[in-house]
Amino acid sequence: MGKTEVVDADLAQYFDTIPHRKLMRQVARRVSDGMILKLIKAWLRAPIVETDESGGQTITANTCGTPQGGVISPLLANIYLHPLDESVNDRCREKPRMIRYADDLVILCRPGEGRGMKQRLSRWLQSRGLALNETKTRVVRSCESSFEFLGFTFRWQQSRKGTPYVHTEPSPAAEQELRYRVRELTRQKRTWKKAAAVIREVNQVIRGWGNYFALGHYQRSFRQMNHFISHRLRQWLWRKHGNPSGKYQRWPDQKLTTAYGLYQLPSTYR
Repeated sequence: MGKTEVVDADLAQYFDTIPHRKLMRQVARRVSDGMILKLIKAWLRAPIVETDESGGQTITANTCGTPQGGVISPLLANIYLHPLDESVNDRCREKPRMIRYADDLVILCRPGEGRGMKQRLSRWLQSRGLALNETKTRVVRSCESSFEFLGFTFRWQQSRKGTPYVHTEPSPAAEQELRYRVRELTRQKRTWKKAAAVIREVNQVIRGWGNYFALGHYQRSFRQMNHFISHRLRQWLWRKHGNPSGKYQRWPDQKLTTAYGLYQLPSTYR
């Protein structure tokens, strides 16, 4: 049978809990330049400076973890978890398949193997100073329930011909995030801005979102997002110009795209 059981794993505060000593040993296996190793070590141990509301500063020693947002943090995070990739994908007798992006990962297993794989994953992490977030980590039977990974929702469906397939589309959380960003750009307090400038900002957001999610079965999601974005922009233009006439008559969808240059997410598969 196929790998239909999924360990949907979440690591507890991964970037904040990476042990410095074990990480540096991992880095030293590939980097022999002592000056580079010393620089990375000093960067990891740089103290954390926080400023409170009154302007005072507190300095905290950094004993573990890599600063999120740091230029080299994603690389170091991948280096520390690389042995996990090898352990699961190359050395595991059950031949599961792990897909990982930084600390986001799923392990695809045959039916009945997921629970045991989750326990083994937990032990592997503990031996390296890490831990699973037990409240968010779960074992999913993908034939019965969907799961989300990297902003996508995955679930088994049947085609019109009755053939089962894995349906992939933007997750509800990803769609909600796009709605939030578009709302922020088209709020009433921004009606002082020129329409061209606002539409340019909106286009940048939806183009990037669309390019990322233009995989799998995105047609329904993109169509709904186009409808929402056109509605928000139409509402913003109506507030900006204060015109008593109907919004849809003055700013139909075609005018928003042709005259104003609003980008449309592709409604058909590429």
